[in-house]
Amino acid sequence: MRFRSFMLAIALACGCTAEDSKLTPAELDTFEDHWTPTEPEDRGDATLIPPLERDGRAARRMTVDQLRRTIPALFGGITWTGGRNGTVNLFDFLSRTLGEADCVQVTQSNTNPSPLFAKFMDDMAGQVCGRAIQADATAAPAARVLLPYADDVDRNLRFLRLKLHGISGPEGGTDGIAELRRLYDEILADTSRASDAWLGVCVEMLTAPEFMAY
Repeated sequence: MRFRSFMLAIALACGCTAEDSKLTPAELDTFEDHWTPTEPEDRGDATLIPPLERDGRAARRMTVDQLRRTIPALFGGITWTGGRNGTVNLFDFLSRTLGEADCVQVTQSNTNPSPLFAKFMDDMAGQVCGRAIQADATAAPAARVLLPYADDVDRNLRFLRLKLHGISGPEGGTDGIAELRRLYDEILADTSRASDAWLGVCVEMLTAPEFMAY
């Protein structure tokens, strides 16, 4: 009985195979030819060893000591201060936080940019610029540190760009100061106070990479 069942199964299998063999190629399930013959492109000579990338020196931000000496020189002796009476030099007080080495526990200054450093520099720029603009308001034009040409916005912007960024623009032109002029105009339109507009421009320039990085 088992032998007959086995032979029947073989006969059915052979029958299916024979039936399938009668199908034409068009009736069989096939895949479309998705290959597109192309000619290889000539990309020139190559080497197994890739060349070394030479990007130059990575940018670094100013050190605390550079800021400690630069800010008073640019702003007529005004520097970043705090404390109850406003007499504490915050460059000294926050030196470790800002990355300066103390040569006891830390022997190398950290000059990598960080969100914490950027936050403190925003605070510093706001205070120093505000105090300088307030002092210029009562000083003679020749003695002003930020606004010697306050009546001529474009000229004063060129003056600030040269003083803070070391970039000289052409006389009577607007090259390099278009964005600063736009910032000045937007703040002036919102507040109707030129002092606020100059404060925004000063903070923008003092925290820009052109000033902070080298």
